[in-house]
Amino acid sequence: MIRFTIYTYLFKPINDPIELDLFSPSVNVEESMRMKQEIFGQFFQVESKLKFKSNSQIYEHHIVAQRDGIIVLQIANNSKLVREANFNRQEEEDHPSLYVIIDNRKDKQIIAIENRSVAFADTTTVARIMEDGFAKMLLEHGLDVNIEAKYHTHEFWDVAAECKDGVASVKFKFPYPNLPEITDLVGEYYTEVARRTNGEPTTILTARPKERLILDEKDLLMQNMISAASASGKLIMMRAKGQRKWKQIGLRTMVHEELSEQVFNGLDDREIIPRQWHAIVTFMDRIKTVYY
Repeated sequence: MIRFTIYTYLFKPINDPIELDLFSPSVNVEESMRMKQEIFGQFFQVESKLKFKSNSQIYEHHIVAQRDGIIVLQIANNSKLVREANFNRQEEEDHPSLYVIIDNRKDKQIIAIENRSVAFADTTTVARIMEDGFAKMLLEHGLDVNIEAKYHTHEFWDVAAECKDGVASVKFKFPYPNLPEITDLVGEYYTEVARRTNGEPTTILTARPKERLILDEKDLLMQNMISAASASGKLIMMRAKGQRKWKQIGLRTMVHEELSEQVFNGLDDREIIPRQWHAIVTFMDRIKTVYY
């Protein structure tokens, strides 16, 4: 079985006229946001235009297969392999790769990145490489993108339980409106604030002096705030009473799903095997908006 870490990618408009004038002064940012997934999907139609580069390093990629908004690709790292024979050491180039599945179907926006440490030490590195590459391509359309890992909501309550004297403050950040299921959790007020200000609304809950926050797991408003943050991969910050240091919530319980390695054997864009492709679609379909 191949273990994948589950990410979501969220778009946001660029309304900086200076930055936009350098590339496409006539770009309609509002139209780009409406067509964000169609624009993103075009990147995979001409493989030569898709580039992944970070700090002068170019990461080779290969689109394995794509159909109906789902793309399977491989990304390779650059490393050296040392071999030794008869007491002589030789250094050879090595380009280990991992699988990435992108679900760009309407209102999905999910990326599953294979956990393969011989290729990349962690999936976050791959996410940042892809984010940088996609952002450069989206710039001419007046868009930016963030790729963040989903995490389980129970992490919030686990960290709160560690605050023995209670919680003094909690800070939530919500994404720019992208996906209806997440937007519904955030609520109309924050959605409208985000659109009017081109920002990511932040809520900070702070207990009164000598008091502690009342955090109830059954409170629907609190549930929705935690769910919106975890579904979009936005870290929640929490400060225990009597402490100055903030705890980050969202790094311990990243979401993982598994898929059989056999699904990828012989998979080719020119002749997609229906049974294997169905397994990939089913795998992406079972990824939930919120993990508890």
